[in-house]
Amino acid sequence: MTSSFKLRRVFVLAAGLALLVCCKRNETKALLEPSRALGAVLAEEAIHAAGTNKKIAVISYDDSWGPRSPVEQTFDAALETQGFSAFTAKSAQLGSPMGRGEVGLQPDDFLEAVQKAADAGAIVSFAGAPLLRPADAARLPGRHPPILIVATATLGGPLGVRAKPRQLASLLEAKIIQAAIVNGSSESAPGMSGKTDATHELFFQHYSILRQPQ
Repeated sequence: MTSSFKLRRVFVLAAGLALLVCCKRNETKALLEPSRALGAVLAEEAIHAAGTNKKIAVISYDDSWGPRSPVEQTFDAALETQGFSAFTAKSAQLGSPMGRGEVGLQPDDFLEAVQKAADAGAIVSFAGAPLLRPADAARLPGRHPPILIVATATLGGPLGVRAKPRQLASLLEAKIIQAAIVNGSSESAPGMSGKTDATHELFFQHYSILRQPQ
């Protein structure tokens, strides 16, 4: 094997490796940017719901589901810039991320979190919507902080917990939750009129906000 052939081979391998690294970076960027937009807009929604109360309660998932998500990290950072703070009301066990058995936010975990968050301005669930039955809903306090649900397929790495449209509609109609963020682009941006910056445009290219019926 001549030295020139060896050099060409090394060059081809290096170029291929550089291309692979570039593709991986682009894939990661494509995954993270919408998730960061989700975290930023979610923080705005929580701040608006909380009003003057600057404590935001969070329902997250435990370590068995995965690491802390980029969505939650961006959410926390966005809250801090506005003088708000988040605290964990519950780290819930959601079941197997591989989908074996029932997966989701269990009623007892949800109700425990709501009880712990009684003095918060709002509650945000990164663990999806609660799997409430009528008997469970009856145990919910008559007055509780506004509850916002993230029900998307992913959270920028870790899996999210999607919810059936009927389930979310029922929770919204019963006024158990105030809003839910789901996958799917939105042509209109209710509650976000006038905001056309890159973050909001990216958010509404990938997500929609479902709200309580007026």
